[in-house]
Amino acid sequence: MLEESNARNLDHQQIQVGKTKTLEGHTKWIHSVFAKDNLVISGFNDNTIRIWDIDSGICLKTLEGHTCAVISVFVKDNLIISSSADKTIRIWDIDSGKCLKKLEGHTNVVMSVFAKDNLIISGSYDTIRIWDINSGCCLKTLKGHAANWVVSVFVKDNLIISGSYDNTVKIWDIDSGICLNTLEGHTCAVISVFVKDNLIISGSWDKTIRIWDIDTGECLKTLEGHTDWINSVFVKDNLIISGSIDKTIRIWDIANGKCLKTLKGHTDSVRSVFVKDNLIISGSTDKSIRITPISLFPGELFVFQSTMNSYNLAHHLECEIRDYFCAR
Repeated sequence: MLEESNARNLDHQQIQVGKTKTLEGHTKWIHSVFAKDNLVISGFNDNTIRIWDIDSGICLKTLEGHTCAVISVFVKDNLIISSSADKTIRIWDIDSGKCLKKLEGHTNVVMSVFAKDNLIISGSYDTIRIWDINSGCCLKTLKGHAANWVVSVFVKDNLIISGSYDNTVKIWDIDSGICLNTLEGHTCAVISVFVKDNLIISGSWDKTIRIWDIDTGECLKTLEGHTDWINSVFVKDNLIISGSIDKTIRIWDIANGKCLKTLKGHTDSVRSVFVKDNLIISGSTDKSIRITPISLFPGELFVFQSTMNSYNLAHHLECEIRDYFCAR
């Protein structure tokens, strides 16, 4: 259960929004955003990764190497980990921009990557894979989702949490690769998952966010308010931040499930949201990145990013999926 004593109830007056900075000039969609220190890292539909200075908004580097759209980016220490519709994962040096390793093995679009300790966990339309970050070797392949279409992965302690087009969230043991639990309740694809303490937060194309107990698998709350598919969820302190195809970002109280603020400004689907300190960073198919300061309570920030595409892949063949990403 959600402990009211451990999560402060908020109201809309406590969430103050500052002036938004917009990074513009892009010619392609932004699929993924991640922030570290004073940098924003973004994955683009033009097959590149870009590194931006948060203060100046200047693009410092463009990383080239992927041959299809970059769907997900994650930063661990001085490494950028990226996944692509070209079926590969790449590891880059954040300072030099040099590609250090190319991980091959997936047979379909790689939708999500997460790094913890010496491991990379990837979710693809074929499987979940666990990789050694140093050698680049695949250590395990996890299968269990219907059709194996995995869109989002998150790691918490010794658990992998995955969201899939089969409308479920699964919890896996990272050591054995065994599926421990399957969470059912969403009525459409689960596109984004995030873990905060003992809670799993999932965002779905059924337009809802669900909060689950990680131990029991019980759904504690269903958050409704978005008017279209939800693409991305992120948790900061006692707040859930979500991005949707309805072009908005919503800020929710994790304790009572109420929507505290709705941020407008993007002119197309919000693909990815990330929170660093008091900044909400969002990437959109309107070809812009927006950085919005908000007042937040201080606390631990578990870094995670999950990305996805808003293309209804269930109605198209695999070759059309790749053509869709690579052609734009």
